[in-house]
Amino acid sequence: MKKIFELTVVFIVALVAVSCTHNNGDIDEYFGIWKLETIKINSETDADYSGNIYWKYQSSVFCMEKVEENHDTYYRWGTWAQIGNIMRLDFTHSDDAHPEGSEMYTPFPETHIPVGVTDLKIITLTETNMELSYTDTEGNVIKYKLTKW
Repeated sequence: MKKIFELTVVFIVALVAVSCTHNNGDIDEYFGIWKLETIKINSETDADYSGNIYWKYQSSVFCMEKVEENHDTYYRWGTWAQIGNIMRLDFTHSDDAHPEGSEMYTPFPETHIPVGVTDLKIITLTETNMELSYTDTEGNVIKYKLTKW
């Protein structure tokens, strides 16, 4: 009887752990942390990007995390959705202390993603690699290469 009780407890703990990490269901390949490895603008590597930004997905919440050399960490928040072969990033949010357009609800400038809603074309999406592209208002094609971290 004690063994059945222990197995039941282990099962319940495992079930709770999985349900907490996948808030509102499984989002397949996206779930977790992705390192933004490179940014290319018109096929040229953006030398100003230092490889220190991570993209995080959970449910419909999207977070950009930037880690500086001294380990200071900064966050930017939005939402995301996949619509066909498009990843839509939405940085139009607010809260009681931060109106829409506040720094915490805007992408990091070095990503070249504008404030507001931006559609990124999904070029590649596997469990370990993601490539996205975006054409800015000046006609520059910006490509993002991310790896699962």
